[in-house]
Amino acid sequence: MIGIICEREVVMDLVENILKDKNLRESLIELRKQFQEEMSLDKYSQLQDKLKKLLRHEDPKVRKNVAILLGYYNGNIPILLEAYHHEEIEYVKEAYLKGISQQNCHEYLYELKNIQQKLLKSEEVSAKHIQAQLKVLNPLILNHQPHKKKLIKLKHQPIDVILTTLPYYQFVVFEHVLPLLYKPISQGVLVRTDSLYDLQSIRVYKEMLIPVGAALLNPNIEDITEGLKRCYILNILERIYDENSFFYYRVVDELREKNSQLIKQVSQKIFELYPQKLLNSSHNYDIEIVLKEVKRGTVNIYLRLSHLSNPRFHYRKNVISNSIHPYVAATLVQIAKPYMKDDAKVLDPFVGTGTLLIEKNIVKPSHFSMGVDIYGQAIEMARKNTKIANQTIYYVHKDALRFCNKEMFDEIITDMPTYAQLKDEKQLTDVYDRFFARIHRLVKPGGYVFLYTSEIALVRKNLRLQDNYLSLEEHYEIPRGKHMFYFFIIRLK
Repeated sequence: MIGIICEREVVMDLVENILKDKNLRESLIELRKQFQEEMSLDKYSQLQDKLKKLLRHEDPKVRKNVAILLGYYNGNIPILLEAYHHEEIEYVKEAYLKGISQQNCHEYLYELKNIQQKLLKSEEVSAKHIQAQLKVLNPLILNHQPHKKKLIKLKHQPIDVILTTLPYYQFVVFEHVLPLLYKPISQGVLVRTDSLYDLQSIRVYKEMLIPVGAALLNPNIEDITEGLKRCYILNILERIYDENSFFYYRVVDELREKNSQLIKQVSQKIFELYPQKLLNSSHNYDIEIVLKEVKRGTVNIYLRLSHLSNPRFHYRKNVISNSIHPYVAATLVQIAKPYMKDDAKVLDPFVGTGTLLIEKNIVKPSHFSMGVDIYGQAIEMARKNTKIANQTIYYVHKDALRFCNKEMFDEIITDMPTYAQLKDEKQLTDVYDRFFARIHRLVKPGGYVFLYTSEIALVRKNLRLQDNYLSLEEHYEIPRGKHMFYFFIIRLK
């Protein structure tokens, strides 16, 4: 309480100084600092009148601080706009915009957008003072009026696109891009296309990245700047978008070790290089400029198109922490597809939120599908996801190790529990042992089990124990970050 009283006394002293023109510049600066803590100037009505008069003060630094303080009082946008237009010192203009930005500017959007356009058309648009103004204006305008979504042409000039995949599983994409020029690369598959929309139906990639010709750069601002000067960002945007006035962007850090300072420097440099075309914004942006460390110690630069909505996994609205990513599920299904029976009866005994079973039915529709899980919340999420996916899957809230069905299944496909989930080695071992011992009660002879897990030792152990009725057809190693997962294709004898 004593601290609060002392702070109030400090503010009152500062206000008194300003009213009396005492240590004016210093008092204004200090009051700005205090306000951030005090959070109210409304009680100082005399101060507002004084600040309005000080907007005409001969000292530009006084005007600068006054403009920001006036923004804390409602109803001062007109006077700040007028002062902005009459201001002759360029670095002060940013302060008027900062003051305006603290208020509801909806009815002044037209004038603010005119200021923005004038700045963008300026011959000195790359100058520091204009950049500073635009840095305030861009998010201000976006906050009060969402940026009109830019449309990508249905057919456009050819561009190169990277479809990122699971490591070493580029081949699952090949059959989907046969009519196009393509080649495998370390991150996935590089495809040349004249229609980005045509790629959206492919389910086995994680994301689209567009290389811009800046690759294998050293992770410092000097080398990245040189890379940006050589790249083709604007050329690519002109090829694929219908409208090319300017684009809002943000820079994304996908380096192994995050570097916020470097990201800030790159954001600034991009604006300096393309001041009339690329405007920085933290939200509602058109594109992301991605700094990605593919090879350790080097940086590649890519475009990610934020407004290219991807409908592939629209159903996945409800997830839990260990839910399988849908592109991984789609990849597993693609691998298992040659072994899958048409119109099969399919069971997922550890169904979670339903992703793997839904993806299976998209690629290879089942005659009958059932998902079982011990966690009731996951089952409810699975039902919701399935409804969105417009599929018919029957879900049972039950322990898979006690589940029985009148009729046997042709296939099991499942993402098995792992130690990372259960944190109990004894319990995990019991789950695997009991599940494998029950498979022959659930799946017909000649049927298949498609099993995804990181617990290779437990699977191998149980394949040995149950080799009288289980036969391992294939298994795949699937790197997932720092961990190795495995996909087993097992046949019942």
